[in-house]
Amino acid sequence: MAAFFFAVAAGAEVPAPELLWAPAKVADASDRAYEQIAIHLIDQATSTIALAMYYLKEGEDDRHPVNRLLNDLAEAAKRGVKVEVYLNTKFAGEAAEVLDAPWVNHLRTAGAKVTGFTASRRWHGKLLIVDERYVLEGSTNWSVEALKTNGESNTLIDSPPLAQEKLARVRTWGVPLPDAPVKPPVAPPTPKTVPVPTAWLEKGGVMTQMVTRDDERGFDVLLLLLRRSAIEGTPDFSVDLVQLGTESGVSTEKGTIRTRVEILNVLRRLEHRYSVLSVRPNPRREAWVALKLSSGPVAEIPGRWTDPDRIIRQSSEAGYLALLGEVLRQREQVDVDTLTLVELSARTGLTTKLLGHARQELKRRVNTDKML
Repeated sequence: MAAFFFAVAAGAEVPAPELLWAPAKVADASDRAYEQIAIHLIDQATSTIALAMYYLKEGEDDRHPVNRLLNDLAEAAKRGVKVEVYLNTKFAGEAAEVLDAPWVNHLRTAGAKVTGFTASRRWHGKLLIVDERYVLEGSTNWSVEALKTNGESNTLIDSPPLAQEKLARVRTWGVPLPDAPVKPPVAPPTPKTVPVPTAWLEKGGVMTQMVTRDDERGFDVLLLLLRRSAIEGTPDFSVDLVQLGTESGVSTEKGTIRTRVEILNVLRRLEHRYSVLSVRPNPRREAWVALKLSSGPVAEIPGRWTDPDRIIRQSSEAGYLALLGEVLRQREQVDVDTLTLVELSARTGLTTKLLGHARQELKRRVNTDKML
């Protein structure tokens, strides 16, 4: 540094870099203006969108500012715009798994190309290029802090030559990683048996309440969690919210973000209304679940009864009656089919009409399903 200043003071010439000056119109896009300008550019795009971003962090619902931007990118891809997303994968002190984020699958499903730069070099740019004409560049990462609270400096540039030069650089900078395949969720193995607390199936029990309230989703999700607990061998475990949504019949047509939100709402209902678990979601797609299993007797239900396909096909009242029948068989050596609807109603508190529908549904399946 001292040598440099000596050279300048002595009159030595410092060569200027060779610059390619491009004609352009520019506008400030700093702070809170960035998000609205980015949304406008993406929504108005007609041919291409390229995003090269150092750090991107999505939220849990569509109201999150980053999710709004990601959904706009997906919509652009669906209407035929060529969408390219390039991501930094080298962060200090950690190996980033950005290509495993759920929003990546969401964009790829919509038709966007998502790749990550090699981790041997760090991409620190925050660059959006639209229609090979508009360049939005500056300090703003796609995070809620950058979009909503940080002081950020950005510039919007209308310059096709500059846009094309920067786009070419992004496409050749470093060595992009190959696209990771979109992996379908892997179904966990079927446990031999699944323990169900018998108190949950008694009059006033949790599962009985769910049937009374017609809480099909809560009933199904609780069965799936009992299944997962049997597989893991512990009442405390992590669940993939999107996979749990798929297994319980939640439609994913509106995207994985809404699926996660819907399943989280079910889990919170199981936590606060029925007090059968506690849930702690993390910033990604999983949640940590701790089942609150009663210390009383349990019935060992055949594991295949908790298969997702079966759970989706059957009503909660039919599932309940099947479970109750196994409890009565194991605890009292009683065949549920020998009990009248009035006797079942007295035991459970459910109406004879509802129990009648459940019995009819189970009988319709007896020739194809030999689980009873």
